[in-house]
Amino acid sequence: MGDRFSGPVGRVIDLAREEAERFGHRYVGPEHLLLGLLREGRSQAARILQAHGVDLAAARAALDRLANQGLVPGPRPSDAELLGTLGIDLERIRRSAEQTFGVQAVKDAIGEAVRARRGGVGRVPRTPLEGPAVLTSQATWLASRRAEALGQDAVDPEVLLLGVLEDIRTPWPRCMSNPWMRQLHASVGLPERYRGAAGALLEALGVDLDELREAVSAELREPVS
Repeated sequence: MGDRFSGPVGRVIDLAREEAERFGHRYVGPEHLLLGLLREGRSQAARILQAHGVDLAAARAALDRLANQGLVPGPRPSDAELLGTLGIDLERIRRSAEQTFGVQAVKDAIGEAVRARRGGVGRVPRTPLEGPAVLTSQATWLASRRAEALGQDAVDPEVLLLGVLEDIRTPWPRCMSNPWMRQLHASVGLPERYRGAAGALLEALGVDLDELREAVSAELREPVS
């Protein structure tokens, strides 16, 4: 994600990926960013969430309930696990390909394989070598834009939390519901109507989203629009 998402917020994003794996999710969404913030635990963003009644155990339990309601998928085996049942070692294949052709060549090949064509139809939505589908682009883009407005060179956890909260109330663009994206959602078990579950998770815990956003904005000393 570039230098803007390094340091503490990079650690949060890594933890979000680990939380997705913990739930057996084959994607990373804004809801996992909330779990990453809570698990990191040292930032003011985590303390603000805790002050509004959101701790890691409660958030994990809420995400479990959302899975039971069909808003997010239940546990699904990873590509590596599925291929392993056939005797295929995915990491060995990755290492071999990178040693033979180079890391960048493998990245380029993956990018070409999953590139969406005109009309939103791609060759495939993702490949096993690509890792989990990352569905946090709007939240991180909103956070990056907010950091720029604040004159910050990097996104910090508080700005990332604000990006997640802005993502909740910002409709996803039409390109996020095209045939390629619907195919991607289906490949990782997401319902077609999925547009992030951070809002549903917070609301399940009784959080007033406007109050939470005001608290984060006050921490950043910026006006609430």
